[in-house]
Amino acid sequence: MSYYVGWQLRTSPSPRIEVENGSARFESLFSGPISGRDRKFMESLRDQFDAKGTLSEKQIECLVRTEEKYSPEALVALENWTVRYRSELRQNAIICANYYVTTQYFRDLAISIATQEDFVPTPRQYKAMCDNKYARKAITAATQPPLFEVGALCKVRKNPNTGLAHHNQIGLVVSNHPVGLYASSTLLVNGETVKYEQRLLKQVGHKKRGNLKEEAV
Repeated sequence: MSYYVGWQLRTSPSPRIEVENGSARFESLFSGPISGRDRKFMESLRDQFDAKGTLSEKQIECLVRTEEKYSPEALVALENWTVRYRSELRQNAIICANYYVTTQYFRDLAISIATQEDFVPTPRQYKAMCDNKYARKAITAATQPPLFEVGALCKVRKNPNTGLAHHNQIGLVVSNHPVGLYASSTLLVNGETVKYEQRLLKQVGHKKRGNLKEEAV
């Protein structure tokens, strides 16, 4: 509740509520595997409870959410998720992280996944970063075989709209790069090393049988 006093907006203090079995609930939380950040916050709530015997409605909601987070059922679910992530999903997460660190999206999460071997995202974080159309493209680019093997010849597609500098020229594939939304290849074209997305390249076509006959004549 808020009200005006002397042209200044004043806010009424939040009503305090008694916490049923408060001491026992805090003691139970601190005896379990609570994280450092959550522990510090719960300790501040416990100090307020010890001093006044009450908490605000929002503080009690935070206490309840933390109790649910560290309940036996939640801890079992977390353990199962951790095992599944490390055995089945981590490789895809790393692929997505390597893509997103080059963008402005999911940067903190991507950096944690890419640089901290023991980091495990929550199911919600994993779904948000790795189950969208851009992530699926990055996973496909990283896991499918390259369109052109190293040492193969390919041609740069003729398309003025792409702004490529080597339209319709043939290049030798020097290396492949299965990263980003689209896999790319480094080519040697007319003595120059260039890098193009593989979707902008095509195989060198074989001459039709009729043309071969004409050349033979």
